[in-house]
Amino acid sequence: MMRPLIGITCSRVVGGTWSQNSPGRFMDYAFDEYSSVVHHCGGAPILIPTAQNHESLQSICERLNGVILTGGPDIDPHFYGEEPLSGLGEIDEAIDLTELAVVKIALKKDLPILGICRGLQVLNVSEGGTLYQDIPSQVKESINHLQKKDKSVNAHYVRIDENTGLHLIFKRKKIQVNSRHHQAIKDLASSLIVTAWAQDGLIEAVENPSRTFVIGVQWHPEGTWKKDAFSKKLFHSLIRASKSAAKQKS
Repeated sequence: MMRPLIGITCSRVVGGTWSQNSPGRFMDYAFDEYSSVVHHCGGAPILIPTAQNHESLQSICERLNGVILTGGPDIDPHFYGEEPLSGLGEIDEAIDLTELAVVKIALKKDLPILGICRGLQVLNVSEGGTLYQDIPSQVKESINHLQKKDKSVNAHYVRIDENTGLHLIFKRKKIQVNSRHHQAIKDLASSLIVTAWAQDGLIEAVENPSRTFVIGVQWHPEGTWKKDAFSKKLFHSLIRASKSAAKQKS
């Protein structure tokens, strides 16, 4: 069969070759690791731009077989009913609105979803959960989750619940992951279950047991997949689920 079409959400940056002196002119982008690993594992990657309304996103998602919610800036706390705290970083409402809409559409269609770092947080917020806006200032005795190491280098261990889909994929109770975040899940959405924790107790992975494949991880497997077997297994699982979704469409 043809490769399943995997939508990859974008972040935005100001500037670029044609707009060095034009503030406010945005470019949508996603790091090429996402497309590279999707292609390697048998999928066909396609980027989802931020400048979309619900009708446009609905049309895009109708054609997709799976979705990756990528890493990016902080989520605006007003989406989970909080005022901004001093540790809050950069936010971009256009990205928030786009990804929250994509999640709603994808969940309704039961499209396979893999949320990565910010993507895990979007899954949680979209279903009514909340976040720690800044781990160091809100969580006492937390480990360093915002490592200055390259994304290709693992940083700490996570403990995996044996009664979860994530454990079925990894077949391990403990793996090492990279870590490049300063926000994390605080209150878990009612539709999600926790599948992995860091040593300090912070949530590192979730899944939605009522859907075919909805997994969120707080680390960046797209940064380690070339040399880390567990990262590659996660993407292979997404592609397998997306192939099944494509067969059901046809």
